[in-house]
Amino acid sequence: MEAGDAAVSGHPALARRLGPAALVFYGVGDVLGAGIYALVGKVAAEAGSAAWASFLVSAALAAVTGLAYAELCARVPRSAGAAAFAAEAFGGSLMPHLVGFFVLASGVTSAATVSLACHGYLRSFVDLPPLAAALALIALMALIAFIGVRESVAANNAFTVMEVSGLLLVIAVGLSYAFRRPAAELVAALEPDAGPLAVLAGATLAFYAFIGFEDLANLAEEAKDPVRDIPRAILASVAVSTVVYLVVVCVVLWAMTPAQAAATSRPLLEVVRLAGFPLPDWCFAGVALFAIANTGLANFIMASRLLYGLGDQGLAPAVLASVHEGRRTPWVAILVAAGVTAALVLTAGEQGVAVLAKTTAVLLMIAFLASHLSLIRLRRAPAGPGVFRAPAFTPYAGVAACLLLLSQAPREAFLRAGAALALALVLHGVLGKRR
Repeated sequence: MEAGDAAVSGHPALARRLGPAALVFYGVGDVLGAGIYALVGKVAAEAGSAAWASFLVSAALAAVTGLAYAELCARVPRSAGAAAFAAEAFGGSLMPHLVGFFVLASGVTSAATVSLACHGYLRSFVDLPPLAAALALIALMALIAFIGVRESVAANNAFTVMEVSGLLLVIAVGLSYAFRRPAAELVAALEPDAGPLAVLAGATLAFYAFIGFEDLANLAEEAKDPVRDIPRAILASVAVSTVVYLVVVCVVLWAMTPAQAAATSRPLLEVVRLAGFPLPDWCFAGVALFAIANTGLANFIMASRLLYGLGDQGLAPAVLASVHEGRRTPWVAILVAAGVTAALVLTAGEQGVAVLAKTTAVLLMIAFLASHLSLIRLRRAPAGPGVFRAPAFTPYAGVAACLLLLSQAPREAFLRAGAALALALVLHGVLGKRR
């Protein structure tokens, strides 16, 4: 359907203006961000000098899931991502509702994660207590969401340039610093000092850094050729992010010990410092803060809009569908999202960033697990001509990888995921019949 044509429902169709380059840039920008800036040290705390292996395991899961999403997007080229795949594969309303609710919950926990993660870099400007800094960022995200944010691909491109520039600076400066040392020392710094279980535990945390490629599925109705371009954009985004992340984590391990990386809340800034690069702390910290806050804002806006959608469809209290007359934004949904995000921050405990990041990863891995199962079911019907087809083993490998990483997630993450599941079931059972 061309841009401007009327949709079957009678509403105007979304404009199909996104070509392959724009989709790849959008995908890379969505993946690169808060995860790598804030979590390298946390992964090193879990896996030691084998942190690079944790990122490699996470990259493998992201690649397998990216392949599955590529085929799913080609078979079901509609917005709504994992929920749309589940609806097409399993029918009914329960499965799509649960999958969509897990994605919603991941948006809230991700916003809470980055709210806590911002403190380390914020100290270059103002030294606030971590909780105060987190609550201030939540309030700022809620205010921006209330005022109204019209994100465009052009704006996302600008954000991506800033985030990637910061990572390229770390890579260039870090490699220059590392190559002053003998090659034997560099090899020794990457020799694993942790067992397989520690690597898998680190991978569960590192997977948070790869989240974002799946959002390309939500652009299926705005891509010029979604069947061809979205699968390629997903795979390209995962590939580029994997290369960047592996180089960055190696640079960090070459610049400091795993214990030193684990002890700092701003590991990438420490790399720039240790290398003696003449850049003021506040300059790089500003780029890192932007990357972290931008990730949080995107997830917060997504969560508030999904809450609005649940209220509008009768799957949550109708008050969530209230729209402010002046700003035309879902103000009640925004307040609820802010309240839940703040509650997660206040109850996160001492290991808040790590626990919330793992909770986000657990929620999304459950959604990805459902997507792999959806692909297995959808493959019972033949695909249309020209539809991308992932290798036959893809969904089965994805199911195994998701279950393997989920087995290493902490109890706290499962408790929060269980609370989200219970709430989703209650809302579906009580309010679903009112639609």
